[in-house]
Amino acid sequence: SQFLRVNELNDYTRLGTTIDDALGEAFDKTAKLLDIEFPGGPKLEEFAKKGNPNRFDLPLPIINKGGCNMSFAGLKTAVLKIAKNIKEEDDKYDLAASFQRTIEKIIYKKSKVALEQYKKIGNTNNKFVIAGGVAANTNIRNILTKLCEEEKFDAIFPPIEFCGDNAAMIAIAGLEKFKLKQFNNLDFPAKPRWALDENAIFLKGAGVKL
Repeated sequence: SQFLRVNELNDYTRLGTTIDDALGEAFDKTAKLLDIEFPGGPKLEEFAKKGNPNRFDLPLPIINKGGCNMSFAGLKTAVLKIAKNIKEEDDKYDLAASFQRTIEKIIYKKSKVALEQYKKIGNTNNKFVIAGGVAANTNIRNILTKLCEEEKFDAIFPPIEFCGDNAAMIAIAGLEKFKLKQFNNLDFPAKPRWALDENAIFLKGAGVKL
């Protein structure tokens, strides 16, 4: 999970990233702890609608430091400790709702910081594109739409049915390159951690200084 300034195709500046788990990974791991089958995001959202979001007090890792960098590992650990003692279905709903509400607080705050950083650079193209599987989450869509209204940005979301479709994401990136006649002979090795901003400082793990 990261915040990027998109300068043009193949030219990105990273404003912030997660130092541990990705947001989607936090959703999937929390869903697994609640015995929800993979992919857990959509079902976890359904559980959250049935629960009390104020039932469990969950941590907000690095919420007031680190700029728009994020951390979700501590939140996942807190969910694990609570999930071990859950016995009733209503408890699962309450934990899902509390997790969802905590994520909303984190995403709202960190996105606000990212938008402020973006404006300080002197950009005038105020469009905030939210992509990936978590962009299908209704609550996240709503809070980021609200934030964009406050900050005078246009919130742009892919259609929900394409948010979690990696094949569609890769295909559209390939199409944009094709339009610009950017081809290669496919003789490079696979890079599972290929950074979009190769000049960005590597941030990973609890020992990172923020």
